[in-house]
Amino acid sequence: MAKDILGVLGDYEPRGKTVQGVGKFILWGLDDPFHITTVSGSIIYGVGKIMESRSPYGLRRAKMDLAEIKRQMRELILDISSVRV
Repeated sequence: MAKDILGVLGDYEPRGKTVQGVGKFILWGLDDPFHITTVSGSIIYGVGKIMESRSPYGLRRAKMDLAEIKRQMRELILDISSVRV
């Protein structure tokens, strides 16, 4: 039952974001064309993307997404209201 509740609530952010960050760092930070860092960074980033696609979209992420949409709308309205003709 607790597992069902956790499934409904979901995570605060998609799983795999940290893995993607590590992959990006290895890919771009240690960039060396045609070297093992490029290949390994790409693979690690890909694994992170797969983990992200398999993470459940629960109420927590929905709440955070709605808050982000509200914030963006507020900024857009302020930008539009500040335009002078």
